[in-house]
Amino acid sequence: MTKLLRDVLERVTQWPDERQDEAAHMLLELEAQRTSRLRLTPEQVAEVARISHGLRDGTEKFASDEEMDAFWKSCGL
Repeated sequence: MTKLLRDVLERVTQWPDERQDEAAHMLLELEAQRTSRLRLTPEQVAEVARISHGLRDGTEKFASDEEMDAFWKSCGL
């Protein structure tokens, strides 16, 4: 185990239970991704990072329910 992971895991034990579960779910997702045959291209990874950053800083937003309804309707669903 790396020192960084050991240090973080030590701090995580002090988090509230709900937050610890969130961290565990993230690690389980990372583990599942290791066995997935699906891979993002470097460009897709960059786009995900850009959008994630935009969501955090408020320059991007999630689609509203109405926008999603219109999208699905345009797809014939």
